Order: sequence, then structure tokens, then C-alpha cells
Amino acid sequence: MSHTASNMVRTLVLRELEAGKRDDGLWLQAMSESKLDISQAKIRYVELRIQALQGDVKGLLVKQIRSAVAKDSSIRLNNASLADYLSAKTLTSSGKK
Repeated sequence: MSHTASNMVRTLVLRELEAGKRDDGLWLQAMSESKLDISQAKIRYVELRIQALQGDVKGLLVKQIRSAVAKDSSIRLNNASLADYLSAKTLTSSGKK
């Protein structure tokens, strides 16, 4: 994986496994990539599920941040501008303490 998964995402995957939940599409991909070796497929499935959830979490966070920014400002920001905006807000907020 190119990005380190957060502890929260790893915990979510563990809880899903404990509850017997499985994403059939990812399971099929894991089985295919492991040439139907169940042990290898289980390992690959966990990797794929973590990647999928990590992407979902990042997307939700960006959506929430954009929503908060929209309430605070009428300016539409691209990702670089959003990073600058958040940095400025963080510096301003930390300076107020």
C-alpha cells in the first residue's frame, strides 16, 4: 500500500471481519489475484479493504472540510487552496490560545 492506513481504518476492517461482513467484489478480486489460494486471498482481501476504507475516509473528510469552508467563505477552493486556507486557519486559531 502506498499510504499507511490509519488505526481507525484497520480497526473498522477488524470489526467487519469479526462480524462476518465481507465486500464480495473485493473478495473476488483477492481470490483472483491469489489464484484461488484461500490463505493468500484472506491476506489480500484485508489489504484491499483497508485501501478502500482509507479512500472513503479521506473522501468524507475532504467533503466535510469543504462544507465547513463553504459556510465560512463563499470562495470555492481547489485542493492546494484548501490546504493553504486550512493552514492559515490553524495558525490563526493556535495564535488565539
